[in-house]
Amino acid sequence: MTEMNQKKQKYKALIVDDDKDLLEVLSDIFINADFKVVTATDGVDASFKFNNEVFDIILTDIKMPKKDGIKFAQFIQSSEATKIAKSNGAIKPTPIIFISASVEDYRVELEVLGNVEVLSKPFTPKVVLDKVHSLLEKKNAQAPASNGNYLSFKAGDYIIKEGEVSSSIFFLKEGALKVVKTGSNGVSVTVTTIKAGEMVGEMGVLFHRKRTASVIALTDSVLISIPKEKIESHLESQPKWFKVFFDTISTRLEETTHHLVEERSRKS
Repeated sequence: MTEMNQKKQKYKALIVDDDKDLLEVLSDIFINADFKVVTATDGVDASFKFNNEVFDIILTDIKMPKKDGIKFAQFIQSSEATKIAKSNGAIKPTPIIFISASVEDYRVELEVLGNVEVLSKPFTPKVVLDKVHSLLEKKNAQAPASNGNYLSFKAGDYIIKEGEVSSSIFFLKEGALKVVKTGSNGVSVTVTTIKAGEMVGEMGVLFHRKRTASVIALTDSVLISIPKEKIESHLESQPKWFKVFFDTISTRLEETTHHLVEERSRKS
C-alpha cells in the first residue's frame, strides 16, 4: 500500500465536467491532495450523485449537456435551502466553484446564486487547491446557525411589511408569496403572487425609499436575500442607458399598480 493510500482522506469533492481530459486532470490534483473524489460528466448525473452522497466542495463546469452548471448549482442550493430550514442552521451550504474560461454570459445568474466562486482557465494545481482550502476553512469557521443569505418562512409570515426601510431584494427559491398593498381608503388589496424563481422587493431598493407593499408567504417558503449594496454595485457597472431603462420600466409598473390598487380598494 502506497503512502498516499495510507493517508486519511479528509474531504470529499464532487467534480463535474464534460471534458474528460480536464476531469482527469482535476481528479489527479485532488487525489494527490488526499481528497476523496467523485466525478460526473453532466449536471443530471451530478444531481443524482449529490442526492446520494455528502460533499465538502463542488467544482463544476458551466457549459455542459443535459443540465448546465448554473442549473446544477440552482438545484444544489434549492435542495440545501430546504435541509437548512429544517435543521435550523445545523447544515452548512456546500461551496461551489465554477470552472470556466469566460463567465460574462452568466454574470447575472452568478450574482443571484451567491456562495459561489469562479476558477478561470487556465489554472495551476496550486491555484485550485488554494481556492478550495480557503473556501473550506471559511465554511468550517462559520457558526452552526449561519445560513448565509438563505431565509425560511412559514405560511402567513411577513417577508416585507409596507412602510419598512428597503435593504434587500429577495429571490424566491421555494414556495409562493403574495404582494398586498393598502389603498388610500385603508383597504388592503392583493396585487399579485410570486412563484419560485421570481424576484420581489426590487422597487424600494431601486428607488431608495420605504416599502410600498407587504409581501406575505402563501406557503412555507425559502428565499435568498440579496443586499441592496450588491445590486447597486452591479447596476453601477452597467451602461447609463441600462439604469435609465430599468428605472423607466419600474416607474411605469409602479404607477399601473397604484391605479389598480385604488380601483380595487374602492370596489371592496
